[in-house]
Amino acid sequence: MNGEKDYKGIIEGFIYDYPVCEFYYLEPRNLIFSDKVRYICEHECPHYGQSWACPPAIDAIDHCIEECGAFEHAFLFTSVAEVPDCLNFSACLEARRDHERMTLELRGRFQEHFGKVLALSTGCMLCEECTYPGAPCRHPEDRLSTIESHGILIMETASLLGVTVDCGNNMVTYISLIFFNA
Repeated sequence: MNGEKDYKGIIEGFIYDYPVCEFYYLEPRNLIFSDKVRYICEHECPHYGQSWACPPAIDAIDHCIEECGAFEHAFLFTSVAEVPDCLNFSACLEARRDHERMTLELRGRFQEHFGKVLALSTGCMLCEECTYPGAPCRHPEDRLSTIESHGILIMETASLLGVTVDCGNNMVTYISLIFFNA
């Protein structure tokens, strides 16, 4: 119990410095995993085969699920952004960039306190255009893979946790996960 209080105290010592809407402490076993999610990536996602942070460029799904399970804890957090029109792709993309920047910053804070971590989010947005598959990634240490690429059914997980994903008209919610040991 003391270890739990310690790591939560450490996180809560810095998390309020960021525009995080909600956050949850969980264990990887509390997430809903499915190897079927890769089928959705391959057949429905327009980014499939176009990024070093997504399939097929990342490890096989079973390895990704094992990687998540190798950590003791997962920290799920959301951010919410108001956009002029939630159907305006450019506005939503800019709001997503802010969330990804925050995820990278928080990954750094978790690394300072807990060592090796795995951060997953909405996907890498470091470059205007990814070099995949023609050239190596420009930022392999900084890129963020998607939550779904690791077999996590995030909307089902969020629903079970009670995460607020519908914040009203012209509001978008983004979710990230950081896996760590404490």
